[in-house]
Amino acid sequence: MRLSHERCVHLSHLFVNDLEDDDTVEFLRDTNDIRLKVLQILEGEMVREEEMEESIRRRIATQRRDLPEGSAEWDLLFRKYYDDEMKKIKRVRQ
Repeated sequence: MRLSHERCVHLSHLFVNDLEDDDTVEFLRDTNDIRLKVLQILEGEMVREEEMEESIRRRIATQRRDLPEGSAEWDLLFRKYYDDEMKKIKRVRQ
């Protein structure tokens, strides 16, 4: 799911504001620097998500049969390949 830049900015503000309200959290840097870093991370994840989805689309396109995007079989393959990719990511990050 693609989030707009404005939505990512909004989420970064919500995230940092929630942390500011938490008495157990102490910032060692300026809150704006932290917001910018959160924004950078969110947008980086959006780019990786788009790249992964494009890779999955190419993988589906290499099937022997022509599967129109949006068909039930295409959606099933997309979900399966997406789940496979997410499992790979989880293994790498652990």
